[in-house]
Amino acid sequence: MKHIFKLTTLLLFMVALVFSCKKEELDIAALTDFPPGIASVTPGDGTKVNQADFNVVVKFISGSVSPLASASVKLLDAAGATLATSTETLSGTSDSIVIAGSTFNAATLPLGQYKIEISVTDTKGKTQVRTTAFEVFKLPSVGIIGSATPTGWNSDTDMLHVGDGNFEIVMTFVAGEAKFRADNDWAVNWGAASFPSGIGTQDGANIPVPAGTWKVTFNPGTGAYNFSTALTYASNVSGLYLLGSFNNFQGEDYGFNLVSNNTWVLDEILIKPGALFKFAEYPSFMGRNWGDDEPDGRADEFGKNISFANAAGEAFYKVTFNDKSLLYTFEFLRYPTIGIIGSATPGGWDTETQMTDKGNGNFEVTLDLVAGEAKFRANNSWDTNWGAGDFPSGIGTQNGPNIPVPAGRYKVTFNPGTGAYNFEVDAGFQNIGIIGSATPGGWDTETPLRNNGDGTFEIILGLKGGEAKFRANNSWDVNWGAIDFPLGIGTPGGANIPVPAGLYLIKFNSKTGEYSFQQTTVGIIGESTPGGWGADTDMAADAADYAVQKLTITLTGGGAKFRGNHDWKYNWGADAFPAGTGTQDGSNIPTTAGTYNVTFNVNTGEYKFE
Repeated sequence: MKHIFKLTTLLLFMVALVFSCKKEELDIAALTDFPPGIASVTPGDGTKVNQADFNVVVKFISGSVSPLASASVKLLDAAGATLATSTETLSGTSDSIVIAGSTFNAATLPLGQYKIEISVTDTKGKTQVRTTAFEVFKLPSVGIIGSATPTGWNSDTDMLHVGDGNFEIVMTFVAGEAKFRADNDWAVNWGAASFPSGIGTQDGANIPVPAGTWKVTFNPGTGAYNFSTALTYASNVSGLYLLGSFNNFQGEDYGFNLVSNNTWVLDEILIKPGALFKFAEYPSFMGRNWGDDEPDGRADEFGKNISFANAAGEAFYKVTFNDKSLLYTFEFLRYPTIGIIGSATPGGWDTETQMTDKGNGNFEVTLDLVAGEAKFRANNSWDTNWGAGDFPSGIGTQNGPNIPVPAGRYKVTFNPGTGAYNFEVDAGFQNIGIIGSATPGGWDTETPLRNNGDGTFEIILGLKGGEAKFRANNSWDVNWGAIDFPLGIGTPGGANIPVPAGLYLIKFNSKTGEYSFQQTTVGIIGESTPGGWGADTDMAADAADYAVQKLTITLTGGGAKFRGNHDWKYNWGADAFPAGTGTQDGSNIPTTAGTYNVTFNVNTGEYKFE
């Protein structure tokens, strides 16, 4: 019995050993048997390649249990035409395919978009496919020019292309200005008003450059430039980065520049209250990093995450860090957006109107406002807003009262740094019309008034009995009305104006809302008329339509025109006879001698001599 037990135990041990070996072998296979992969593609997906002789290179990898077997690489143009292809047998766990640039004339390849189609298979038949895209472009020569450079504004100093579309130069500058140019010509140039970094734009401002020896980098594709000191400063770290909740605590997006001994500066970052961050020596937490345990503005090595807090709220800030004292600061630069909002604005209290950053701390916008109230906001949010009780200028305070605004067209200026604002009266609304049942277009189509350029508008018009209102910009967003006739002051959204039938000289002031309907006349004047060019012969309105003026008159032959209110400000003419359509300040009408029944429609300009 003892022997049977020993034999059974031995058999069980051997079975367990066999199964354990198979499990170990399976684990090893699982770790080394994965589908083939595409390790890298050159040119890279989404990159730009200079029009020059380049190769297409694709590197492959696979596990040791199922090594690489074969792969295919195809280069196509934007239309899908194949320019080059290569299908090769591969081996091992890593291999590559190279399509030489000479096979598809890379140096003369037309500018534009291209695709690379890739397929790779391993010895077990597993396949991986991928399509990438790149762009071929012509890299210009790039130089820097200006009063700050050694050759002044006379000639460029060429910069060196260092790859990825970036150009660099180290040069000693005098205090002055500079710009970047392509191909030694002003046809393509970049500039901006900011230093030491910024985004240059076509025909942008000259870059202000202080004296010093600077390492200059510039990318013509993006316009991004940077001037960093070429001098050597003392430092306790090899580099510095800001890592936080805004970049998942990793990455090189927010790298600092060493600007003096132990002093690092990040020119700008958009950050909002509550964002968590730390300072780090590398673009990850592989090396030293600094938080703030108190927080008191002095960093602690491996300290707690810092929660950003600033009374200015979400905005762009300049960050300074001293790697010796560990003191750090955030300096407010500007808000991303500033807008004006309120019942006086086109968007009411629901949608703000964006203002333009002028680059000097001020934001501006010119717009039509109705009588109401307004405030300024940052970042389309009520978190940061300014108001005051003064008009047309004042100092807005955070969460201050609504600004009272009368109707008008204004150039509005606001400085979020100081809170100072100003509403400067513009020439007024650019377009004013009259609309209503009394007008030629009824309530469907307004009749535009003449803009006098000072905020006042006028027109001579034949009206039917009915109602009317004044509108701005062919829209009901801004309209004026009142119950008074023939004089009154229209209020925004006011009542319809009651109008009896008649021929009127209509005047309207878009700044004050004042209006008038003055009965007037239309006459004919000219060398062929009884009064010559010195006096009108008045016409009479048709009983059924005040817009139609009639007259029976004997003409001697020669030029003639129609004139309103005995004033050359309102005159109509054309070069057609005996019928035509007169236009404001048109040609003299060439009449012939005879007695005529003359009709003229003030509203349309149509005339007849019968």
